[in-house]
Amino acid sequence: MESTVRKLEEALRGAMLASDVAALDSLIADGLIFVGPSGDVFKKEDDLNLHRSGRQKLTKAEWRSVEVVMHGSSAVTLVNASLAGKFDGTEFSGDFQYCRFWVATAIGWRVVGGSVLAL
Repeated sequence: MESTVRKLEEALRGAMLASDVAALDSLIADGLIFVGPSGDVFKKEDDLNLHRSGRQKLTKAEWRSVEVVMHGSSAVTLVNASLAGKFDGTEFSGDFQYCRFWVATAIGWRVVGGSVLAL
C-alpha cells in the first residue's frame, strides 16, 4: 500500500502543477481540511477554486523527499518540496513541507487533511 500512496503523491504533484481540477477533485476528499502556510483553512471547494480561477498557479513543484507512514487503511505523508508560482497575483518560491493524511475509501484513496509550511 505504501507504493500506492507514493504514486498518489506523484499524481497529486502533477495535478497541482497543471491546475488539473478534475484530477484534484478525484484525489481530494469532500470533507478536506487543509491549513495553508498563512494559517488559513481551506476546504475542498476552496482548493479547487484556487486552481480553477487561476488565483494559485504553480510553475514549479518538485518533491525532494516523500516519507510515507502507513496506519492500516490510512497513511500520513511528509513531503519536502521546492515550489514556485503565484498566489493571488504575488510570486513566491522556496522550500515547503507538506503533511497530508490519506484514507482508503470505497472509491479510492483520498486526501482528507493536511498542512503546508514554508521552510
